[in-house]
Amino acid sequence: MAAAGYRSYLDLLGELSGCLDRLSALAQEKADAVRQDDLTALGDVLKQEQVVALSLRGLEQRRVKLLSALGLDGVPLTQLHSHVPPELEDEARQAAEAARRSYRDYRGYADMARNTLELNLHQIEKVITASGVDPAELGAGYEPPGVEPPKNMKTDFRA
Repeated sequence: MAAAGYRSYLDLLGELSGCLDRLSALAQEKADAVRQDDLTALGDVLKQEQVVALSLRGLEQRRVKLLSALGLDGVPLTQLHSHVPPELEDEARQAAEAARRSYRDYRGYADMARNTLELNLHQIEKVITASGVDPAELGAGYEPPGVEPPKNMKTDFRA
């Protein structure tokens, strides 16, 4: 395939890095919302994450097709530069490193947000248990679809 195919793949890696960077920012916002006990903000962040996740799904489908068309199936990002035309080697190396860095950063922020959520959920369970109720008896605790909490709704998880 011509250099245009490789260029398309490198552009896709740039888009992928951008999506991962956006997910990193959303993970930070999610952790902040949990720390501030702001369920409305948390819900908004979760909706935004869902939109970005759908974008990632589309990028993944394009990535698989491009890799197949370029004959790069199974080539790790760290070796991408050695499988592109010489004039694109530096750009391929930079694009691959940016994608790897964005993914590594995202994993760190996502883990931090998950840990913050889990910590607060454990605190909620302790409060419920201390009040004499078995948390397992409460079920999922979700409202029926279509019910929105008030915009100013904030809950103190530690109350």
